[in-house]
Amino acid sequence: EGEEMNTDEFNEGDKVLYVPHHAAGNKSHPDCEHGIVSSKNEVNVFVKYFTKDGGLKLHAQATSPDDLVKP
Repeated sequence: EGEEMNTDEFNEGDKVLYVPHHAAGNKSHPDCEHGIVSSKNEVNVFVKYFTKDGGLKLHAQATSPDDLVKP
């Protein structure tokens, strides 16, 4: 089912792109979000996503590594 990512492949400070399941791998889907990895655990990568005006949100969001790609 595509290449499964795990949290080992992400490090603090990495730029990532969140691609939701319904986007079916389309990296230009309007629901995709750019962010920066702030931390991780065995299950999730915690990402601070960018706001519409280009700033970073204050709180990181737990995100499945399967939904993240490195741009």
